[in-house]
Amino acid sequence: MSMVPNARRPRIGVPAMWSESVNGLRYSGSVVANAVLESIVRAGGQPVMIFPGADFHDWDLLDGLVLPGGSDIAPGRYGQEPGPHLSVSDYSGQDDADARAIRAAEALGIPALLICRGMQLWNVERGGSLIQHWPREPQQHVSTVHDVAITPGTLLSHALQGSTSTDVSSYHHQAVGALGEGLRVVSRAGDGCVEALEDPEHQIIAVQWHPEDRAHHHPGDHALFAWIVSAAEDQRRTARHTMPTHQEVP
Repeated sequence: MSMVPNARRPRIGVPAMWSESVNGLRYSGSVVANAVLESIVRAGGQPVMIFPGADFHDWDLLDGLVLPGGSDIAPGRYGQEPGPHLSVSDYSGQDDADARAIRAAEALGIPALLICRGMQLWNVERGGSLIQHWPREPQQHVSTVHDVAITPGTLLSHALQGSTSTDVSSYHHQAVGALGEGLRVVSRAGDGCVEALEDPEHQIIAVQWHPEDRAHHHPGDHALFAWIVSAAEDQRRTARHTMPTHQEVP
């Protein structure tokens, strides 16, 4: 992305994950993987971490949103009992905090990139469900790289310069089950696992994989961060000045 020298970089909100143990801290901390932050900076954006323990209202100060991966979503949120492989967040309010970020992006027209858990939470918030533990056969999805097919003509395909397939860095044991209202599947793995979701009404790309893992050298992964920064810059230039300050998010 080409940036004007000394111009303000698009502000990309990044909800942090509350962790009870952080190396170097005596007590709990709120963290975002450096790879996510570095990928945003590399693409020309300015990441702004959002503390999950506060009811954040300053969405109008942001130009874009990246919701990173993390722990499992509480299954009660989609009407299921906890399974044996469940690993939820240290903070009971994490799901609510991240859901507020998604609602803000939808309500205020903020472009967003939702990664792994972020994609799953979007599906849940739209009334969909998750498969709590995706089978490891015939396709491994934890700590692996595999191919995915991409639907032509989608926002994801556009962000990837028209690609209809790519290889992805995968790290998840849960997957989309019943599809949420208004969402469409725009990518799948060879075993049928849902790999990306979109809603034609929003500037949101949601992917099951982790583009931050290889964005420093993989053109397709970097392209997703280039897309969110570019979309955020367009949003800032054309729409932000018309948005009411501190507009309430449902």
